[in-house]
Amino acid sequence: MIQVQVAPYAGTAYLNSAVTHRGHSFRLCLSKKPRVVLKAIREEEPDLIGFSCMTSLYKDIKEVAFAIRKEFDIPMLLGGPHPTFYPEVLDAGPFDMICRGEGEFALPDLLDAIDAGDDYSHIQNIWIKRDGKVIKNDLRPLIDPLDQIPLIDWSCYKGTGVENTGPLVYPIRGCPYSCSYCFNEAARHMYKGLGKYIRYLSVERTIAEIQEALRFFSCSPVFFTSDSFGMDLDWMESLFDAYTASTDRPFFLLLRPELVTERCVDILARHNCCGVGIGVESGSERVRREILNRHYTNEQLLDVAKRLHAKGIKFRTYNMLGLPTETEDELWETIDLNVQMKTDFPRGAVYMPMPQTKILDLARREALLDADFSFEQVPSSVFMSTVFKNVDGDRIENSLFFFVTAIKFPWLRPLIRRLTHTKPNALYKVWFYTLFIYSHRKSEQRKWIPYIKYLIANRSSR
Repeated sequence: MIQVQVAPYAGTAYLNSAVTHRGHSFRLCLSKKPRVVLKAIREEEPDLIGFSCMTSLYKDIKEVAFAIRKEFDIPMLLGGPHPTFYPEVLDAGPFDMICRGEGEFALPDLLDAIDAGDDYSHIQNIWIKRDGKVIKNDLRPLIDPLDQIPLIDWSCYKGTGVENTGPLVYPIRGCPYSCSYCFNEAARHMYKGLGKYIRYLSVERTIAEIQEALRFFSCSPVFFTSDSFGMDLDWMESLFDAYTASTDRPFFLLLRPELVTERCVDILARHNCCGVGIGVESGSERVRREILNRHYTNEQLLDVAKRLHAKGIKFRTYNMLGLPTETEDELWETIDLNVQMKTDFPRGAVYMPMPQTKILDLARREALLDADFSFEQVPSSVFMSTVFKNVDGDRIENSLFFFVTAIKFPWLRPLIRRLTHTKPNALYKVWFYTLFIYSHRKSEQRKWIPYIKYLIANRSSR
């Protein structure tokens, strides 16, 4: 497998385990530089080359794949969210196959067939381009129970910059909400009739996965990366009872505002929770309700903040800027709400359109995207300017650069509002990244040395 981003992908680690348990060999090349990738392919001589692809990384992955295609005649498989929700990527791209949905059983089945010299055009979840036509195989049922997947194996990242990130665990798959900018609604529709969408690892299995992460990653708090904790408080309480009995390492997790109840906060406070991440997304109730399909009120968000502050739990908020139809005043409502919440670690990001999301249709109706808009135009980072046309892109970009400053130093608001109407420049960008690095490291309590090594690895991979 080839990964163009220096980051720990739980999906890749699960595939590593699933493939090796089936008796196959799995190697990972972590680079976006064609010369590095081509050298690794020459050394490994693989039977199959795979990529895991998010939409924002497709352009980089495509460039690497075309470089491979010029030199090698090896089948290439594209998996991950982008081909799952935009399978049209198979039509004109350099790839021979895509994997839609979960790959822990589809990939070993494919490798079994390749190994045996059998026809693999019938494997569920795999679409194959052959003789100018695409063979579209059905999806297999969702994996349930999740414990039947082989125990996660992070060893494919050994010797890479990923070792310097904090340990992460992904014990819940699926989300019950239908935010307009997220793929979950499309995924539920795609998998309708194929099993339970929200699934949990058992408490015992989750603890085993935590121990695997602790053995591999640097000494930072454990990050639970599943979308929404708090849906099943009994399971969550049992998990953290077992967690604190097995390790004294603090942990960080993600919560939906609606799920931050008194009992939820009490469970976190009684265990070793060092912080949570909450999606505010917008301080405008109109934008949240009409554009994002998120139906909590500002008053509810303030109550969430009070509960967390009362228990001494620090929190990070996620906020989107430059949303379709969002006005400048509504963007400032997001800043004001974070000020009122006394957010410990505010984070802003520019909205980017993704396949099969309802907000994408809205953006098209509002003529914010060109008729020939391609997902290859989506930048690799949400810390970029907007891709929308007919909007003040400079103001949106500057609002991102000064987002944290405006929240942490509200008395600077008049100056910052004027600065957002100037031309973006390198100084603004340096200021933004300085605050981002400080806040990111501190919010997850990462150690400085491994964190700096991770930043250097990210930089050198470009």
